[in-house]
Amino acid sequence: MRKVVLSLFVALSLFADSADELLDGFDDAPKVDNVADDLLDGFDDEVKESVASDEKNPLQRWGIEGKFTQSAAYSFHNDAPHDGLSMFKSALFLEYNYALWKDFKLKINGVGFYDTSYLLKGRDEFSDEDIDALESEVELYDAYIQGALTDRLDIKAGHQVVVWGKSDTIRITDVINALDNRRPGMTDIEDLRLPQAMVKLDYYHDNWRISPIMIVQQKFNKNPPFQGDFNPSPKKLPSQHRPHSPSYALNVAGEFSGFDVDFYLADIYAQDELGLPFVNHNKKMQMAGVALNYVYESWLLKGEFAYKKDFVFLQSGNEKFDRVDSLLGFEYNGFADTKLSYDIANKHMQDKSPLFEQDSYQHAFRITSDFLNATLQANYLVSLFGKKLDEGGFQRAWMKYDIADGINANFGIVDYIGGSAMFDAIDDNDMIFVDISYSF
Repeated sequence: MRKVVLSLFVALSLFADSADELLDGFDDAPKVDNVADDLLDGFDDEVKESVASDEKNPLQRWGIEGKFTQSAAYSFHNDAPHDGLSMFKSALFLEYNYALWKDFKLKINGVGFYDTSYLLKGRDEFSDEDIDALESEVELYDAYIQGALTDRLDIKAGHQVVVWGKSDTIRITDVINALDNRRPGMTDIEDLRLPQAMVKLDYYHDNWRISPIMIVQQKFNKNPPFQGDFNPSPKKLPSQHRPHSPSYALNVAGEFSGFDVDFYLADIYAQDELGLPFVNHNKKMQMAGVALNYVYESWLLKGEFAYKKDFVFLQSGNEKFDRVDSLLGFEYNGFADTKLSYDIANKHMQDKSPLFEQDSYQHAFRITSDFLNATLQANYLVSLFGKKLDEGGFQRAWMKYDIADGINANFGIVDYIGGSAMFDAIDDNDMIFVDISYSF
């Protein structure tokens, strides 16, 4: 299967169109964020007066957008009930945008889905935890008010996502939002972050932005459910109470000619991480970090460094651990219609323990190419663990196709690679997937 994935991507790469034919700003699906921005652009007092007096155009101040997606996945899993059709999910995403007053807007969106595969295969075949986690869900995502308090000070309050760091694949300083990891390896991090309630200020001075954050709602990663296809463990994890006290973070960012730099401080509740024992959700950890991007000709060089203090794991009692995380990476845009990237990260525990390896490594290589005037995008990602890339991981090849205005398709294959106890347990979970979406 791995040879098929690689051969498919290489073959398609031979037919890339000229970069001059690319559609500027094209994406695989219309993004509702742009709609909200368009509603607010130029929304000054004159426009407001015009809207108030023009009953023929009542939608100037507000708008509703949505997307319906039908997804399916076929698993090559050897054991029932997770073999064969492993997902047949219908999802509806809705978003509401409203221009409140000068320089302020309201944004609310959410999604609901139902996976018919559980009904088709027989719900009695699955664990209660599997059904509760993946059969159906209705969840509020973004729900915030955003605007300018002064010429230099902005505020954003409510359910939101805050992205830290420079890597698109590996998390080093990106510690604010939890992730939806229920189906690992199938989706990029940018689509996995879970919004949570917080208040964020942005103060601008020359080339610098200072952003203090108060997180008032604590969320934790959604992990694969017990006895699901990605959690075959015979032992169920103990439940943990969600803390209610707020946590805090600070980002100081500078943008300059050819490079940008971010400094981070955080006093937050730690998230579970792949390959490590589960953390105690009621114990805070502290982080001090820095991230840098540097542009040189067709190269984008990136680096991240973080010192993380006071990890407490469920199996370690009250013992605390410190860790130093670092990442180096690059993106190359010198080929027409194609982007290459590679990241390598090391996470080094300051103290030894039988609970984990003192050093862990992760590699991520990605290639993206556009075809047919950017209506077709081919992607390949391989993420491997271990200093010698021999401790498991996954590879994913997928294509995004713009069928027509508002109609998009996404299809591909995921191959899980053994090499450690964790990845050996899911090595036979390889699957093909497809989803078709209609935006309105």
